Amino acid sequence: MPEPRIQYAKTSDGVNVAYWTMGEGRPLVFLPFLMLSQTSIELQQPVTRSFYERLSERRTLVRYDCRASGLSDRNVTDYSLEGLLADLEAVVARLGLESFDLFAPARSGLVAVAYAVRHPERVSHLILWCTAATSAALSRPPPMTNRDEALRTLREEDWELYMQTALLNTFGWSRAEEARWIAELIREATTPEALRGFDTALAGVDVTALLPQVRALTLVGHRREHPFLGLDAARALAAGISDAELFLVEGQSLMPWGEGEDAVLRAIDDSSAMKRGRQRPRPLRFAPSCSPTSSVTRR
Repeated sequence: MPEPRIQYAKTSDGVNVAYWTMGEGRPLVFLPFLMLSQTSIELQQPVTRSFYERLSERRTLVRYDCRASGLSDRNVTDYSLEGLLADLEAVVARLGLESFDLFAPARSGLVAVAYAVRHPERVSHLILWCTAATSAALSRPPPMTNRDEALRTLREEDWELYMQTALLNTFGWSRAEEARWIAELIREATTPEALRGFDTALAGVDVTALLPQVRALTLVGHRREHPFLGLDAARALAAGISDAELFLVEGQSLMPWGEGEDAVLRAIDDSSAMKRGRQRPRPLRFAPSCSPTSSVTRR
């Protein structure tokens, strides 16, 4: 497959946003993991490169770095939800996309919901991965422990050591290699100043009231053993959006690739099939590699 070319789109407030495309067919815009986005490094990592290539076999995959991260402009002051929406709007306008699907992981889910409500004519399908309707739910809940306070101090004093320690705290020693790679990604993706800027700007964001207004066919995907975001958040998303479909994947990884990747890709492919006129799915479904909850029987 040809190497994707890094190109740029300019936002309404003058920020240059880096993006690339891969494959052919209906566009799927893959929103960045906020503060975890560095599109060039992701293409060099075998596990993410393979996932993107598989995802682009049936569609045009669009991937971009949000402002203040990756290869996009770093010298910005607006870290707000409106600023992040401007990034997405710039890429969509630059590519001339009239109708497309959105894949939104983690805190980008807040951006995707807001965009889908503002532009119902553009977003056909919405895939929300390991996210929630509030930024508060996507942060580790209080109270702060002594270890959390120590990590906060370490972030101000030694950025690189903080990243290694915080990620090992999240992933555990059994997945130390994954934590090390993500730490490297974050070091290249953003800065402590940008991280603080995003944390502050997004702290009070809540899109719960927008959920009933989402008109796109919606998939809500979640890891059953997510390290800090419980299943209640995924259930609330699926319940709040009309006819949304919930699928659960085993494992703890925050990423859709690697562990349980086949189940994630099958769910996305099924959603594409729906747009080609097949029967609309049942409101609740579990990926083949997952076990149902006690209140639902497998069909």
